[in-house]
Amino acid sequence: MAHIWKDVKAVLPATKPEFPLQFSDVVDPSVLVLLGLSREQLYSSSDPPACVENAQIIMDYSWEKLNTGTWRDVDKEWRRVYSHGCLFKAVGMCHGEPSQAQVQEAIKTCDMGLLMGAAILDNVLQRLVGVLKKKLKMQLSSREEEDSDRPCLKKLKKDGTPEPRIDAAVSVPRVKCPALETFRSEYLEPQKPVILEGIISHWPAFTEHPWRYYI
Repeated sequence: MAHIWKDVKAVLPATKPEFPLQFSDVVDPSVLVLLGLSREQLYSSSDPPACVENAQIIMDYSWEKLNTGTWRDVDKEWRRVYSHGCLFKAVGMCHGEPSQAQVQEAIKTCDMGLLMGAAILDNVLQRLVGVLKKKLKMQLSSREEEDSDRPCLKKLKKDGTPEPRIDAAVSVPRVKCPALETFRSEYLEPQKPVILEGIISHWPAFTEHPWRYYI
């Protein structure tokens, strides 16, 4: 996915001094070393896989801290560490010209940071997700336009192949949005099979979430 790296870099602080790593004594020194190394790799030409690998170590270690005891007892510093790990991993995966799968994984990583971590760097994870989703949507829209220009190839059935015939007397009936009492008396209690249609079409998930961008 070309040209995405430039937009990703624009979300980050412009220079390393503008990217502070200030944590309390709660955070282990070894984790602070990894955080510093990841930041160094972020602003250098280091190998992106190495940055992703270090970020994953940070995420795994802080994840254990997040899941020790009750949530209210988790120190916020570890939530911040987890968010930094998610940021380093997501940015590392977007280095150069990432594939669609890598961008999708980066979005999921940011979502985990937003869900389990704490806000860092002026909510940088949320802004990064916005950039990645926009790029992903543009690429998918471009592919849909290309597919629409291609001729439609239909499968032709072989001559002489009989189509299956289903006896109406034994076929499973289709019922659209039956009343609860009707479903209970005619299908549930007699234990008769039935295909229910239109019973989840009102779910907000069908209209409020762009699922096709994640497929």
